[in-house]
Amino acid sequence: MALGHTEPLRFGKDTRDLIDLFLAQAAIAIQNARLFREAKQRRDVAEVLARLARELTSTLEVEPIAKLLARGAAELVNARAAGVFLIEPEDGSLRATATYGADADIMRELIFKSGEGAVGRAIVDRRIVTSADILSDPAIQLAAWVRERIRSSGYRVVVGVPLLTHDRVIGALGLGAEPGSTFSREELQTLEALADQAALAFENARLYASARDSLVRLGEKQVQLVQAAKMSALGQLVSGVAHELNNPLSVIVGYGQLLLAREVPTAVLRPIELMVSQADRMAKIVRNLLLFARQRPAERTTVNMNEVLEQTLALRINQLTVSGIAVEKKFARGLPPVLADPHQLEQVFLNLLLNAEQAMLEGKTGGRIILNTTVSRDGRMVHAEVIDDGPGIPHDALSHVFEPFFSTKPVGSGTGLGLSVSYGIVEEHGGHLVVESRPGRTVFRLEMPVAQSAAAQRAAPAGSPMIVTGEGRIALVVEDEASVLDLIVTILSQTGWRVDVATGGREGLERVRHQRYDLIVSDIRMPDGDGESFYRAATQDDPALGQRFIFITGDTANREAFSFLKDAGVLILEKPFQPTFFLDAVRRVTS
Repeated sequence: MALGHTEPLRFGKDTRDLIDLFLAQAAIAIQNARLFREAKQRRDVAEVLARLARELTSTLEVEPIAKLLARGAAELVNARAAGVFLIEPEDGSLRATATYGADADIMRELIFKSGEGAVGRAIVDRRIVTSADILSDPAIQLAAWVRERIRSSGYRVVVGVPLLTHDRVIGALGLGAEPGSTFSREELQTLEALADQAALAFENARLYASARDSLVRLGEKQVQLVQAAKMSALGQLVSGVAHELNNPLSVIVGYGQLLLAREVPTAVLRPIELMVSQADRMAKIVRNLLLFARQRPAERTTVNMNEVLEQTLALRINQLTVSGIAVEKKFARGLPPVLADPHQLEQVFLNLLLNAEQAMLEGKTGGRIILNTTVSRDGRMVHAEVIDDGPGIPHDALSHVFEPFFSTKPVGSGTGLGLSVSYGIVEEHGGHLVVESRPGRTVFRLEMPVAQSAAAQRAAPAGSPMIVTGEGRIALVVEDEASVLDLIVTILSQTGWRVDVATGGREGLERVRHQRYDLIVSDIRMPDGDGESFYRAATQDDPALGQRFIFITGDTANREAFSFLKDAGVLILEKPFQPTFFLDAVRRVTS
């Protein structure tokens, strides 16, 4: 403290003691004020940190956390700009996730490589990096374009604070202040504490996102398992229904063909022909259902796309007609075959037909579906199109239609797997499935490569089956369905065979152990001993007997039955069958 006066002053001892006491008291008061101010400042900072910590932990999304961090850091140290730069997984660059302050727009544009700028240095050194003038600091590297953008801003003093989790660096907090500004040791410690809180929040957000994604994947897997279980149950249902339908159909077709082979009155000829043709139609529908439900490994063979489309259409034509939807077929003649699994292709076309049908029924009543096949100009690809005049696919959904579980239908109306499965099947065959859509016209186009050496692989038309007589020979028929058993016995008896019968595998095994048979005709599914057990036991006693077996079955969708028939290498005749083809099978086994 200084004292001044116009005249010389002399202080006595008492006066000097009084002044010393006053100065001592004043010094204490000033010190207390300074300590109070510092304490208040520390308390304010602590409150701000606590508030920011609460806010940071109140969300589990990365962008809101970054915005809170940028705003909080800028306000704590009165910076012109603050930005949160996170490391990009693809290239390791640092890009601003959030910025705040007067120069936020400029900072948002900046991109740093590892080691560049204060933030790039901070993640490499894993410590706080400061610069009094970033544009003239030789320790700070900057790309030319970044330097120009900073030059147009109002800040020069910069700080980079690394965002550190337990085992890695995820990014850095960057701040810019006006020229001449300084950051105290306490402010840097505060920024470091805030960065640590934010890094923990970012890590929690990452763990939450990972858990959420895992939950979504788990849900998808559960849906897939449920769908697989449904398809398995559907396959078993179709298998059982087909077995029950094929038995009476075999009798109708068989006896109808036998009647047509005789001289019958003209008045009953036409009804018999209608009966047989309608039974054949029913048999075709059942056969197509079995092909669709059949659970077999993919088997590639030469396939005519027109025939697959015809078979698929037969499954839906009645329902389409009832719904008022007309179907127009524009099939190319002489279409070269493709190498494919016909059952998988049928599944693809059925999915496309169902998709078109459902879309049209949602948009209006009736409509038209066009099935079109063509060959590419170079002759290397076969094209098949399913075209409908429904409302079309929304533009924003068009790029997602082949994604698993994506559906534009209401919840509960579909699984969102049909088009995805179809796309996978076509790609696996070396083809492509594409879609084009606008209001009033949607086209799904399937492209498949033509089978190599297609001309050489085309099968020659089969001639009329040859029939041989069974004079002097004995056959055993093992069949639990009395009407089918009666039909087979009739056909064999008419061609000279002597026939023994059994209603199950156990009875059939007893007969072959006491009698040598030239022919054994057996069903697969029978309650009193199935065909597989009967065959294995019979051929174990007499291996040569395996060459004289014919299996008739209406259940080729059953995985176990199909595997057995394939491994055994015996002749298979699917119900319903025509008598002439049955006799041709007999010839091939007994010749």
